[in-house]
Amino acid sequence: MTEPKQQPEFNRARITGRLQQIRDRWMPDGSKALIAELVTRRPELGPVRAGVQDEQPLPLRAAGDIVSHMLALDGQLVTIEGCLRRRFYSREGQPCWGQMEIWVDRCQHIEQAAESHQTRD
Repeated sequence: MTEPKQQPEFNRARITGRLQQIRDRWMPDGSKALIAELVTRRPELGPVRAGVQDEQPLPLRAAGDIVSHMLALDGQLVTIEGCLRRRFYSREGQPCWGQMEIWVDRCQHIEQAAESHQTRD
């Protein structure tokens, strides 16, 4: 018997940054969900310009067992893995706008020694 072919995983992301702005809430089905940001450093692509932020927050979403794990890592350096998803929003009389989010299914804490090594100039 041959094993089934594995499908490629599209829309996957693996990013390292600082976890912040964590908010958890209960869902109608009784499960917990999480909204947070992963702050990453923007790449240096040229000369430094005045007023340009060197960090960028990426919106995160999570649900299920990983929520309690992520709540304990607020402010810590982590590597997350998940699926990219674009959500669209609109309000009455206003045009529709979208936001890319990462729906997290893995979150790994990075030790302090690795953090200090990565942030050195």
